[in-house]
Amino acid sequence: MEGSEKKSIGIVGGNDKAKELMDLFSGSRHVEVVYLVDPDPGSPGMNHAKSLGIKTLTNVESAVKGMPVDFVIEATGDEEIREMVAANLQRGEILSSSATLLFFSVLEDQKGATNQQVFDDLSGVRREIDRNTRDVSKTLHGIEKISNELEVLAINAGIQASRAGEFGKGFAVVAGEVKSTARVARDLAGDIDRVISEISAMSEKIEQSLKKVQ
Repeated sequence: MEGSEKKSIGIVGGNDKAKELMDLFSGSRHVEVVYLVDPDPGSPGMNHAKSLGIKTLTNVESAVKGMPVDFVIEATGDEEIREMVAANLQRGEILSSSATLLFFSVLEDQKGATNQQVFDDLSGVRREIDRNTRDVSKTLHGIEKISNELEVLAINAGIQASRAGEFGKGFAVVAGEVKSTARVARDLAGDIDRVISEISAMSEKIEQSLKKVQ
């Protein structure tokens, strides 16, 4: 519905369909059931309306004429009552309970189909994230291993270069560069690890969203 204004509804008839309608509209941000009218004050719909805090009336003509609403739902299926409602309707439209319930059934089917599509899409995204995360983690472990080995190699090369004296100075410079490269690689691995953690957290959020649309 357009806008934030609630649409007002009156229900004529206190049968099980009326109860179902009241349950559908209960708590809606867009629809408010103003009253339910039934000549039988002890009907199931009347008792249910009272439990929900909805105004109950027993005179159909007075209710329709005296309480104008946006829609009057005729739940009895009685043609004479429908004609009475039409004759006394001040404004708004008359709807049948069957058509209204059918409309909501169609909406629920569409909602279910949409939720399933969202679920399938999110599941696919999550599987892809998990697969890529595993692949990156394997590569990361390889980088960490190589950087550690390079650093050990650089340290040993530096020791050997210092023992060689003047002849080892050039080699010492190379060893220093190798050690520096190993440290850069280790720092880069740390950055990648943080990104993986963030991606894992994102995957967990998707998991929580999947639970909501199931």
